[in-house]
Formats: sequence, structure tokens, C-alpha cells
Amino acid sequence: MARATPGAGSGDSRLEAAPLTVAAVARTLGVAASTLRTWDRRYGLGPSAHQAGSHRRYTPEDVARLQTMRRLTLRGVAPADAARIATEPGGSEGQTVADEVPAVTVDDGSLALDPLTLAAAAVEPDLRRVHRMLQRATRQAGVVAVWTDLVQPAEDMVDQGRRRLGERPGTDPHGVMHVGLMQAIRELVVTGPSPVRILAAPEDRVRAHVIAGGLAENDLGALVVGAEHVADVELDSWLPPGEAKVLAVIGNPPVTEEIVTRASERGDVEVFLLGSQSPAIWLRKVHRVRTAQAAVAEITAAVRE
Repeated sequence: MARATPGAGSGDSRLEAAPLTVAAVARTLGVAASTLRTWDRRYGLGPSAHQAGSHRRYTPEDVARLQTMRRLTLRGVAPADAARIATEPGGSEGQTVADEVPAVTVDDGSLALDPLTLAAAAVEPDLRRVHRMLQRATRQAGVVAVWTDLVQPAEDMVDQGRRRLGERPGTDPHGVMHVGLMQAIRELVVTGPSPVRILAAPEDRVRAHVIAGGLAENDLGALVVGAEHVADVELDSWLPPGEAKVLAVIGNPPVTEEIVTRASERGDVEVFLLGSQSPAIWLRKVHRVRTAQAAVAEITAAVRE
């Protein structure tokens, strides 16, 4: 049986010249033998060599095409498109595959949308696939539901599954998921004014953008304001009278009590304190909400009154 050996100077896994059986190739690629037979029958990605007894065997070139097929389907490319790329001249070269695959934004429905699959894509890391998953999930269920039911459980799975104290540079799964989610939120375009300001400390910024995305789905514009930037700034400069109708505060940044008091005294904005860590402030026009979903619903109602 042939075994995988490093390619000279390439860093990729290559196979020795001896042709391989379907069982050996299946083990090498981590797929079922029946999957290889299906790819042979449907897409012509079968073995090309013959040995004694007329048994067909996979050559290294055959396996290279199958590796391309496997890599692309794991990224979410439709099998028919992946097979076309794998069988084109040069399609099995790893350096050219990413260039040959168009920016695949049309989802054929084959992407699994569950926390485990999202966590696996983030750990890989595969930002394009993470973005496509979150883009599709957002269109189906909404930003807030994606955050609470998909991203946060996936983050928990990543944390529970970690076995190392350190990570290679550029492989932070949480960061990958957050970037993918931000890309999906940016696609929710709202034209016109932004009557909502969402104040958040750095550690709560993603959550603030999730709420802003939920409001965008309700056709309401919102701006996320960094709490660290407003301590010595006039309230009217970032919460302009006549334009801003709602101030939402995430958690309990250091400036919360002073800003909420000033907003309440001004009297022309509704204030929402979000989260279990929010301070106990009982003033006129100040409301408390526990969840992001409730915040989106109540802020939307307040703006449209």
C-alpha cells in the first residue's frame, strides 16, 4: 500500500507513485468508499490506472483531483461545480483553486446551519464559509436569533473543545465568527436617519451591532457608540436633540449612570438599559430589558410611537 509523503519544497501531502485502491483513497481523504464511487459515476472522478486482474487503481493525479473535490465541497461549493473545477486543467493545484472558485455567494441550500458546523468552520478557519453560513442564517431567522441560537452556542463549543493554551496567529475562532457576523450585518442596509444610539464598552460591541442589525431588519437606523469615547464629550454631539429618539446602553460601562441621568433630565429620548449587568437606575423615561430580542422589539415600538 502506498503512503502519503511530503512533497519536496511544497509543504503539501503527496502520494507515492504506486496506484491506490478505493479503500485506501477513502481512508486518505476521510470519506466513504461509496462517496468515491458516486463521484466516479456522476462526475467522472474515478481511477484511471489498471493492474493485474483488471482492477482499476487511483493514481496520484486522480487523488489530487479528489482532494480538490473534497476541499471545495467542505467549503460549501456545490458538488457539480467542485467537480468541474477539479477536472479542469490546473484545477487540482492548490494555489489556483481559490482563484478559480468565483466568490460563491449564491447558496444552493447545501450548507448546514448548526452550531457544530459553524464552530468547525471557524476553527479551520474558513472565513468565507463562516460568512456564507451566517449570511444565509440571518436571512432565514434574523440577526438576533442567529446570535443567540447559532453563534453563541458555537463559541461555547469552541471553548469546551480547546485542548491547547495557545493558538496559532490568525486562527482565533471567536474572531472569525465575529467577522463573519459583522459582514452579514453590513448587508442589512437602511437608508435615511438613525434615530437610535447604542452605547457599549469594547467587550459588548459585537452585541451592540447585533441589536443594530435587528433594528435594521425593522427598517430602523442605529449607530453604535463606543462608551470609552464619550466620557468628556457633550451629550448633544452624539445624541442630537430632534434626531435621536432612543438611547440603548449595553451592560454597565463606567459612564452609564452619568449619561443616563443627563439623558433622562433632557427628557426627549427613551433610554433602555440592556442586560443583567445594567445598573439599577430608576428615572423618568428609563426602561430595563433583559434580552436582545426584547430590546429590538421595545426600541422599535418606542421609535414608531
